[in-house]
Amino acid sequence: HLTGDIHAVTAANNLLAAQMDARIFHEQTQKDGPLYDRLVPKLKGVRKFSPIQLRRLQKLGIKKTDPDSLTDEERTKFARLNIDPKKVMWNRVVDLNDRYLRKITIGQSPTEKGFTRETSFDIAVASEIMAILALGTNVEDIKKRLASMVVALDTSGDPVTADDLGMTGALMVLLRDAFEPTLMQSLEGTPVLVHTGP
Repeated sequence: HLTGDIHAVTAANNLLAAQMDARIFHEQTQKDGPLYDRLVPKLKGVRKFSPIQLRRLQKLGIKKTDPDSLTDEERTKFARLNIDPKKVMWNRVVDLNDRYLRKITIGQSPTEKGFTRETSFDIAVASEIMAILALGTNVEDIKKRLASMVVALDTSGDPVTADDLGMTGALMVLLRDAFEPTLMQSLEGTPVLVHTGP
């Protein structure tokens, strides 16, 4: 894996894809109340929004910070991303060019309850995450860019981002060792800084 950067990008990209598909599945199989309860569970009898959930509330124009104070309509608005499975733009990636993965069907297991969709794999170095890692100016800039990646459109045609899925922090953790270039050496012994992908 040379520097490990491509592996980190692959893991981050595919984690985001898996979370998005899990969110689509749970929204299709759960009512609003239980879905909200799973997103904002009571811990020791108390509900609390995480910082990323507070950002989502702000984006939605909901100015409340107490999870129990949301109306039923606000809870539904917060809990449901309403991702349109036909408008998903985020593909999984793999670090090789496998033509048979250019179009696949996912969700065929009986546990997925018949919710299938067509998707595909891209090559890992073509991931938007790789571009962000290569072009980001600092850690805060990378975090901001990761948060705003559009992964799909909802049923109203509005963009759904990585931050809407609550994934920005997890992506940052997976990429933390790939933020800086790696000092290596050529076959002739010359020092070389290697960063991101080709």
